Amino acid sequence: MDPESTAWFQLTLLLIVAVGTYFLMVRVKQPLLIGEILAGIIISILFTTFFGSNFIPEELVSMIATIGSIILLFMIGLECDLRAIYTERNLLIAFGGVVLPWVLGYLVFSLLVPDSSTMEAIFVGVILVATSVAVAADILVETGTMSKPLGKAILGAAVIDDILGMIVLALTKGAMGDGDMWAIPISIVSALAFLGFGIWLGVKYLCPVIKWAENKGKKNGLRHIGFTLGFAIALLYAFIADLIGISAIVGAFVAGTVFATLPFKSEFEVGNEYLEAIFVPIFFITAGLMFSLNGLIAVLPVAIALALVAIISKIVGCGIPARLSGLSRKESLAVGIGMVPRMEVAMVIAIYGLEKGIIGEDIYSMAVFIGLATALVTPSLLRWALKGLTDEKPKQVGRHEVDPSCDD
Repeated sequence: MDPESTAWFQLTLLLIVAVGTYFLMVRVKQPLLIGEILAGIIISILFTTFFGSNFIPEELVSMIATIGSIILLFMIGLECDLRAIYTERNLLIAFGGVVLPWVLGYLVFSLLVPDSSTMEAIFVGVILVATSVAVAADILVETGTMSKPLGKAILGAAVIDDILGMIVLALTKGAMGDGDMWAIPISIVSALAFLGFGIWLGVKYLCPVIKWAENKGKKNGLRHIGFTLGFAIALLYAFIADLIGISAIVGAFVAGTVFATLPFKSEFEVGNEYLEAIFVPIFFITAGLMFSLNGLIAVLPVAIALALVAIISKIVGCGIPARLSGLSRKESLAVGIGMVPRMEVAMVIAIYGLEKGIIGEDIYSMAVFIGLATALVTPSLLRWALKGLTDEKPKQVGRHEVDPSCDD
């Protein structure tokens, strides 16, 4: 079978598998993305067992998976209405939830794997930084806590965690350097300049252009003009970010945060949902396909230790600031638990590290294990922590039926 035909077959297989996992995840009340990653892992293991080699996605499939990561980060950015989430409490919780996991991840990995490089250890810390908005949102909606101050604190801090995670990734990318003493400071300045200038340019000039295009399109009977232009700009941001040595996903994320201020943001979200339905499952299943069982077994004790670090560091790092900000002891515990899962952004960062050669197959597989472990343990723990804090009837939710922008 030629590569092009193989690519179409692989895409068909992966999308059909994704649909099957959705029904299973709804039945077991777990986030859909967990099922997608597990499906990829199972396919990889079965393929290796029966064919003696890894399931290798064709170039077209890998490109679609990359587009999926850009769409995912653009979508998460759209959920980050900076005007609503930047409260003193959310910032304090998020800061604690970034610093402690990053530092402990670096220290524990360096201690347990003494022959690892400094960059590997730093990058492991980066993987532990970002919180999964989707996992936390699902549980908060199910328990009726979304609109309460506690729910807003969890989601607001989780969103800021993602923003800080993108900044940390950009700074880490700059710290890689190439031996030039000026490489690190130049790269860091470039990353910060891109974040600042990108947001300023987008809010001041690009958003008005999109508004004009959207209104002009409606007058002429054209639909989705604003979304099409906005997504084109998101790809441009991704291109520029990659060009200056940060990461394309950072650019897409920044574009999303800019367009979160648009009055017709909901139309962006609707348009993005259709792209997400096709491209994002390919990304997550491909993330599972890259998993190596042998690679995980080689570092399993380290993986278990870091999974515990990932859980404890978020509970402590976010729970203490939450308590200091005025929440009760039980509410603070719930905030800390709600910040535990690492999934969407963590997987994007891990894949980036694997593709750029920063980490190997074993560390990547460890990152997938940590992501799954934290995402699977959080729902039960968070339901337990929220018991008594809400008495509303539980609801069933889907993948992204929630806008965690913390609007009142």
